[in-house]
Amino acid sequence: MTGPPLTRRAALRAGAGIASAGSFALAGCLGGADEGTGELTIASSFEPDHVNVIAAERFAERIEEGTDGRLSIEIVAGGAYGSEDEISEIVNQGGVEAHAAGSVPYYLYAPEYWFFGCPLVIDDYEHLLELTEGEAFSEARELLAERGNQRPIGRQIYRGERHTTANRPIREPDDLAGLDLRLPEFDPWVAIWQAIGAQPTPIALDELYSALQVGTVDATEGDADQISSVQLNEVQTHLSMTAHQIANGNLYVNDGFFRGLDEAYRELFFEAGHEATVEATELAMEREQELLDELADSGMTIVDDVDREAFREAARPAIEELFETDWAGSWEGIRG
Repeated sequence: MTGPPLTRRAALRAGAGIASAGSFALAGCLGGADEGTGELTIASSFEPDHVNVIAAERFAERIEEGTDGRLSIEIVAGGAYGSEDEISEIVNQGGVEAHAAGSVPYYLYAPEYWFFGCPLVIDDYEHLLELTEGEAFSEARELLAERGNQRPIGRQIYRGERHTTANRPIREPDDLAGLDLRLPEFDPWVAIWQAIGAQPTPIALDELYSALQVGTVDATEGDADQISSVQLNEVQTHLSMTAHQIANGNLYVNDGFFRGLDEAYRELFFEAGHEATVEATELAMEREQELLDELADSGMTIVDDVDREAFREAARPAIEELFETDWAGSWEGIRG
């Protein structure tokens, strides 16, 4: 996405307004005495320093600058509007114009294509971009708009590789035997980790530290940001570099609101979203190694010699079954 031509930006600066069209009640988000001014809210369940929220901030700066303040943006982070799925439903209903989230909107409204948000399906970040930006994924975006009344703005944000933590090294699937592994309550994740050999135990993230502390669960998985922010180095001794999944995110805008914008504003949204998500990805990639170094300095043992292909092969039966029963396409097809 290269963004709108300069003539479009010039039109915005000259005062192109927001059109009252589409299914969203635009009158509810237009404020101020001047015609064509407005406000919108970007909600997020993530904390203010999270890369998804940083992407929202960069997006807001560009929108406000590109409209000379005619459109102002308030960012409400930290879960003030609820969890990811709750916020996604609020955006769907038009209670909030936009949100910064992970892949949960696809899980809710286009589950046939949510394989990109599951363990061991996607090879790496480049594979993720190739998949989600390809023509074959256009139906997923259409379903998201049709069922969830929202659309992604920008690229998939790289939040980091997800790894495994425990009080022993996890180098191969057999090392998970007998371990209660904390997971979010996503059925595909549970099925895949069960196939690998773990005993999945769904526990809320805000309960994870205490669950590990008292032994309710033995291990968990997540990206470096999550491991660091939850301070798992205090209750887990080993971080095994399983790199089983790419944690990702995006900015999502209510589709009715978006379609009600003047064309110049829509183009600005795409440009600002692209630039903000690219910048957020670059920041996350820089942060990732810093966080891993900090975890190592805090006393965690970093286990690098992980047989990642063994994990992928152990997960194969569950992944192939999910493609047969729940997901569109095939694993071979998306891997090229």
